[in-house]
Amino acid sequence: MVVLDLLAAIAAASVAGAALFLAHGRHGDDRGGPRAELVRYMGVAAISALACSLANVAEVAGGGTFAAAVGNATNVVTVGLAWAGARRLNARRGIGAATTGAVGILMLAVTFVVPLDEATLIKTAGLVIFAALASVEFARRPLSDLSGTRVLVATLVVFGAFNLYRLVVGTVAGMSSALWQHTTSTQIATILSALAIVGMGFGSVRLGRQLDDDPSPGTRAHDRRHLRQAADDLLRAYGRVHVAVVRIPEIDLIRAAHSSGRAEEMITVLVDAAHEALPGSAAGVPARDTVFVLHSGSTPRTEVEAGVRRTFAGQMPLIDYTDTPDLTFEHHAVADAHDLSLLMESRRLRPGSGAVPHA
Repeated sequence: MVVLDLLAAIAAASVAGAALFLAHGRHGDDRGGPRAELVRYMGVAAISALACSLANVAEVAGGGTFAAAVGNATNVVTVGLAWAGARRLNARRGIGAATTGAVGILMLAVTFVVPLDEATLIKTAGLVIFAALASVEFARRPLSDLSGTRVLVATLVVFGAFNLYRLVVGTVAGMSSALWQHTTSTQIATILSALAIVGMGFGSVRLGRQLDDDPSPGTRAHDRRHLRQAADDLLRAYGRVHVAVVRIPEIDLIRAAHSSGRAEEMITVLVDAAHEALPGSAAGVPARDTVFVLHSGSTPRTEVEAGVRRTFAGQMPLIDYTDTPDLTFEHHAVADAHDLSLLMESRRLRPGSGAVPHA
């Protein structure tokens, strides 16, 4: 029965970690910003919870003191990282991660030098302290103003209260008492831990959806955000945004014949050519090898294409390229930033696709 509960905890930790990373976005896209900080801390906490669950399974299977030590250390680190992440998001001094790491190492060592029952009580005390610190930190502004923090605080308060009760029972009545076995046993603690992981994962995902990314310049996420902001400006001025989607059909051949760097340079030149050919436009690369150009629509489509082609060809000698690759164009019109997001997303999933009809 205990093994089944431990497997449930493993499943909960896996789901929580996967949800956090999926909510964050693809690797290499959304880098930096509060959301990335949340994913970094809470994602590692989920991995730590998974390691704790695996160590507990190993201990039940006869893993001995080593498995118990790893389980105790990772258990404390899991809750400590929630506190450290909350401090980071509240822009407070970054001592949380270092403190959590130090306590985890100490817990690992203590398990080897004291009886396992005493080590369990020491670990439980650590869980109470970190749960209290984390709940207070999540209840502090500005985090407390965001949806999801109430779920996190409630989960931490319940988890901390249970472990405080467990600590009192273990200290006063003893871990061999009937009260311990019926109200705070390892099986009950494991079930509650699995539920706490689910609660923390759910609250973290809700919180993460309200936090901003701060993608690094040069990433596709940065260009997508830039294009959405530019679309908002154009919509306020003109009520409609015209989008030219430009690609270089032979870009894969250029990449194979020369290098990936050469292909990226070609795309950069295309973006620059679009800016020069259409003053006041916004251009970026929201999907692989795909340039989006946002403009007011005052220039006819044929002139847009001719101007970009002419400027692009004129820049080829500047990068020592003797030929001028052909360009393909798609033209769309969107009525709001959401439509633009859908169009960009369609190109992320199917680069070069014509799945979205012309407007």
